[in-house]
Amino acid sequence: MTDLEKNLLIDFKVKVKQIIAKHEALKQEKHQLQGKIGDLEKSINQLHQENRLLEQKYENLKIAKMLIVSDDENKDAKNRIQKIVREIDKCIALLNQ
Repeated sequence: MTDLEKNLLIDFKVKVKQIIAKHEALKQEKHQLQGKIGDLEKSINQLHQENRLLEQKYENLKIAKMLIVSDDENKDAKNRIQKIVREIDKCIALLNQ
């Protein structure tokens, strides 16, 4: 084997070792990035759940707001109910005669 061939072989070995080292570094980086992707996917899922919960709470608040009546509306409703009950009582009394 000539000196030129020995030098080429040494250069080849060095380059192969560099490629292997680069490959290992890239594998490690890939593994780290996959871990980050997993963490981000978990965060996204948690945020989606939180968003759904907040939307549900918002809908509940809208319904609760619709159900809340002011005092005046409450008194008017009671008066109407009492009037209807009196009319029903009169009708029952007429039917019992």
